[in-house]
Amino acid sequence: MKPTRTAVVVSIALLVALTAALAAACNGTVVTAGAAYNGKSVSLHVGDQLVVSLKTNATTGYAWKIRSVKKAVLKPHATKYVPDANPNKLAGAGGVYTLRLNALAKGTTTLRLKYMRSWSAENTGSYTLRVVVS
Repeated sequence: MKPTRTAVVVSIALLVALTAALAAACNGTVVTAGAAYNGKSVSLHVGDQLVVSLKTNATTGYAWKIRSVKKAVLKPHATKYVPDANPNKLAGAGGVYTLRLNALAKGTTTLRLKYMRSWSAENTGSYTLRVVVS
């Protein structure tokens, strides 16, 4: 049986999409850092992604905010908050804040975060990570 023109076009389109997805996935390495990395250094390559995950309690208004980073070297890409399992629906349950940053260019920067409420000047915690991109 001879394949139809539509089947051939669809097959080629799927092959192109799969190749593009594989190329994007191989573009860089994902480097993870958590609370244990506070005050330390990590090394990345251009194209890598840094993922910082920290405990937080968004239900009480607290959140991690970027205080400073050289965005030409390490650009914030996305943030996400995932609440901890809370089957009893307790008020004040915590969760995990995840910040994703992309290594754009060679250089060194220090990622500085502060843990605070948006309506308060009180800084209740900080996180510092030196990042070297080569």
